[in-house]
Amino acid sequence: MAYLLSRAALVLIAWAITCTLIKKFWPEADPMIFGVAGATWAVFGTAYFAYLRKLKRDIADFERARRFGGARRLPT
Repeated sequence: MAYLLSRAALVLIAWAITCTLIKKFWPEADPMIFGVAGATWAVFGTAYFAYLRKLKRDIADFERARRFGGARRLPT
């Protein structure tokens, strides 16, 4: 759970910074803009989590294959 929460906090911080910059440089921005920014960061966060999960699974598969692959090597 700590793995997920730390990355979720990064996405929320990035969204807050985006909204702060929009408010600073475009004070008369429509509230819909903030919703679009939030949706964009939510999609980005989901893709980021999915990629990290796949990467973690691939590393585990590689380590498992390496562990069992040693017995099949021919002596040199």
